[in-house]
Amino acid sequence: MNRYARSQRGVSLIEVMVAIVVFGIGMLGLALLQTKGAQFTKESSSRTNAIIQARSLADAMRANPQGVDPADGSSSYYIYDGSVAPNPASCASNPPCAQAKTDLKNWLDSLKNSTIAAKGVPAGKVARDANLGTFTITVSWNGLDLNGDKQLTAADNGTYSFSMLP
Repeated sequence: MNRYARSQRGVSLIEVMVAIVVFGIGMLGLALLQTKGAQFTKESSSRTNAIIQARSLADAMRANPQGVDPADGSSSYYIYDGSVAPNPASCASNPPCAQAKTDLKNWLDSLKNSTIAAKGVPAGKVARDANLGTFTITVSWNGLDLNGDKQLTAADNGTYSFSMLP
């Protein structure tokens, strides 16, 4: 027998340190996966709320056809550009107008309570395409930090638009 040969028992310090490094990298990967999953869940929740809110306004519009297309030929009472808050008292003598303004006010309140406000744009808008007769309901919210600069800007906003024919 070779008198210099020894049997090896256990593991060396280098093997233990390599195993710890590999385990640590794996744990960091899992932590990052968990963080990204939470961010995407938040974005999904905001998008779902936007869809629900846009559809709820469309249902309110269908329930008030005289507010959508007034009999006197004036513009729809539901058109909203996001600049001035709708005031139901401004047309109290006209029930379809008052109902439309109330619907818009309630819709905007629901948007503010259910989604994170978008940067630099109104939370909601309603526009009409005169050629097609359709309404486009748009909801905006603050989305994911797409460029990774840790600052939410207008470029990070999420938007959902829904077109409807009354």
